Amino acid sequence: MNVIGSPANTVILHWDECETTWAQLPWRDWVRFRGFDDGGLSLLAGAEAGEHYFLVCVLDDRGELANVIPHRYVLSTDGRLVHGFDGLRQAEREEYCRIQLLLLPTIDARGFAVNLPPPHTVQPLLRALPGLAGAQPSGACWHFLSAIGISRSSARPN
Repeated sequence: MNVIGSPANTVILHWDECETTWAQLPWRDWVRFRGFDDGGLSLLAGAEAGEHYFLVCVLDDRGELANVIPHRYVLSTDGRLVHGFDGLRQAEREEYCRIQLLLLPTIDARGFAVNLPPPHTVQPLLRALPGLAGAQPSGACWHFLSAIGISRSSARPN
């Protein structure tokens, strides 16, 4: 299966609740977790059961943050995706899955809001987001950032 995007311009962040930090997830692990590898299994080795938050950070040619696409999943005890937990109706879920295959997906407000990380993850996120200081004022990333309470002034280094 051919995956849209690449590790060259994409950073995947995964919220680690135990460590209270955002950690980079290797591209290959993300591809396997999403079921896009040759095996088609949706597996995240070593992950605990429960709710997990991921951010797909798309970088521009200069390595600055261009877009952030939030994902929220529930994992079973064996590290596999549990489907149907997100509160979306079947048609909404199908639309969400379809647009995830686009190079720079955009999702409706309902699909977007259900995937936002919780407020207690925002401070650690400011330290983990790649290219945030150089994000263009017109960048798509500001849709996500403003939704979690980050303004352009709070994103700039002091």
